[in-house]
Amino acid sequence: MPDAVSDIKPDHNSLGKAAFIVGLIALVLSFIPFIGFVSWLLAPLAILFGLIALRKPPRSLAIAGLFTGAIALWICIAWAGAAKSMGEAMNADTFNTTGEAADLSAAPIMDAKIRQLWQDIEDNKVAAGQKYGGHRLRFTDEKINDFGGDAANPAISFVGKEEDYLVHFVSASFRDADGKKIAAMKKGDAVSFVCTSVKETFGDGYSLSGCALQ
Repeated sequence: MPDAVSDIKPDHNSLGKAAFIVGLIALVLSFIPFIGFVSWLLAPLAILFGLIALRKPPRSLAIAGLFTGAIALWICIAWAGAAKSMGEAMNADTFNTTGEAADLSAAPIMDAKIRQLWQDIEDNKVAAGQKYGGHRLRFTDEKINDFGGDAANPAISFVGKEEDYLVHFVSASFRDADGKKIAAMKKGDAVSFVCTSVKETFGDGYSLSGCALQ
């Protein structure tokens, strides 16, 4: 009578095993922010191992490696697409929804206030776009909250909104020609300036760019 244990054939397709293990690790890591970038390396490797391992039986683990590697790679591509879309949204002018380049250096000037601009955008972004879009915005005697950047790329932050214990800030980026003047200012000083665009920042906030002191 044949020995049942001796009749079991060992799995000699070690590359198929490697494809499955690497693909599984890539799939798990692809869901984890900041660590998931490792899957960009592991997923293609799992697919490569799986394709080579398909040349000899058993092929079950090779197919599983191909499957997990492909899903991990798809998730990585989806993450990259989402990051790109977020970056484009953050770098785009809040009121320029067409994505077309617009030169507002000679656009008409409209008087505005930091807090009112924030409130208008929060109330109705479409209406705010109709109100402020296509203009350079002039802010007068806005109180400085803090400074950022350096002399070549100076920035000033202002309070845009206060709610309970949470304070939202608006950051304004200035040209390098204003660096020396900004370096001589102090927190709490009133400053007047003109900006060409409003951009959404990461999270809940806005930034002003193309600004120049008045």
